[in-house]
Amino acid sequence: MSETRYKTRQRDEILAFFADHKDECFTAKEVCGRVSAGEATVFRTIAKLTDEGLINRFVSGSRECAHYQYNGCTHTDHIHLKCNKCGELIHLDCEFVGKLLSHFMDEHSFTVDSGKTVIYGCCKNCAGGSGHEH
Repeated sequence: MSETRYKTRQRDEILAFFADHKDECFTAKEVCGRVSAGEATVFRTIAKLTDEGLINRFVSGSRECAHYQYNGCTHTDHIHLKCNKCGELIHLDCEFVGKLLSHFMDEHSFTVDSGKTVIYGCCKNCAGGSGHEH
């Protein structure tokens, strides 16, 4: 029984770490150096937290390994924009997203898992303020 509590404590510690750094992304290796859990436990726990939608997994062409970030989203009708350069994560929940998600359902009978939907690109700051990468 203490084994179960121990695993729960480690899971809680890892999730709390991400929640305390919600605006940052980390590799699993980086998390290992910041929590008391062992490497195997960190990797397993991150995989489970990702499956549960509590943290998001990001992979960009410029990075060799995945990065993870806390998913503090409390509603589902939005998508994420992720900057490939600075790593900024933008929660896009404007009226257009609702229309887009409805279109997918109405016209294509497809439900989008919006909590895991990420569009990669370049934010306004990294694109020199124009909002578009040329």
